[in-house]
Amino acid sequence: MRHVVTALACLLLLGGCVSTPKPFEHDAAGDEAFLPKEDKVEVAVATPANMPDNMARRVAAALAIELQSYNIVAAVQPAQAPLKVASAMSTRDAEFGTGIEIEIEWYLLGKGNGVEGPAISKTVVQARDYAEASDKLVSRIAQQAAPRVATLMGKPPVFEARSPGQVAAGVNNPPADEAPPVQTAATSGTAPNQPAPAPRPQAPPSTPRQTKVMVGSIEGAPSDGNRQLLGGMRRALGSSRIVVMDSGGPDTFVVSAKVKLTPIDDRTGQLDLSWYLKDPGGREIGKVDQSNPVPLAAARGSWAGFGDIVAQAAVEGILELIEQATKKPQ
Repeated sequence: MRHVVTALACLLLLGGCVSTPKPFEHDAAGDEAFLPKEDKVEVAVATPANMPDNMARRVAAALAIELQSYNIVAAVQPAQAPLKVASAMSTRDAEFGTGIEIEIEWYLLGKGNGVEGPAISKTVVQARDYAEASDKLVSRIAQQAAPRVATLMGKPPVFEARSPGQVAAGVNNPPADEAPPVQTAATSGTAPNQPAPAPRPQAPPSTPRQTKVMVGSIEGAPSDGNRQLLGGMRRALGSSRIVVMDSGGPDTFVVSAKVKLTPIDDRTGQLDLSWYLKDPGGREIGKVDQSNPVPLAAARGSWAGFGDIVAQAAVEGILELIEQATKKPQ
């Protein structure tokens, strides 16, 4: 009898572990269709070629974020996506020596198993912002690129601009020749029947004397260093309100430079630069010296970007020499 009671007790305990019917319990079997779906990445953005690494990574990330304004789900590589944005950067002197013009060709890969593009964006920037890869520059590049990439993807902006990038790209801007508001008698402060007072003649503003400088020969740099240093110094002077000339003249200063790279060991070299300033008559006023250890591999590669940094560091000394020369009595 004691064994029977024990068996009954075990059955009761097992019975308590079985779920009892709950007539009002929700059945989750049909919920899958109503669950929120995760957005799938439509396009992966690669870092632009020929752009300094620090700037390239930030431009790719900024473009991925900017594309959200165009209802495009983007991510930075190595994210997986059916489409890929690739690009290549080139730089040149902006017109009139006002800075650097950055041109980027944007391509879309994977659409119809082909390549769409290029869509070209251009950004003019001061040498200092380029050398520092400033946040303002990164944002401008991304804002100008986003509507172009969206167009390559077949999603051109057709709505009113809600992203600074559309404005930067010239989308939905008001016409430039829109007539200005007409000033009425009530706003001018004169009676309706009285003619407006004639404006008083003003003396023409005095024009400050402009300093003209030509960047002459750059010698001794490896690879494309001579050309990049010449362009970098032109941009550095242009951003300092100096009139940069293409040829000499009776009122034009001349800046030139000599470069020397001396190997220290297998990996490092000593880079010495001397910038010379001559007055319009050809007399040497002074020089600015720079000396730094640099990796040989970098110095023997392209100087794109590096030439601007070197020139920007030297331009303050050049400007001081010019200021001293222009203050001397003639």
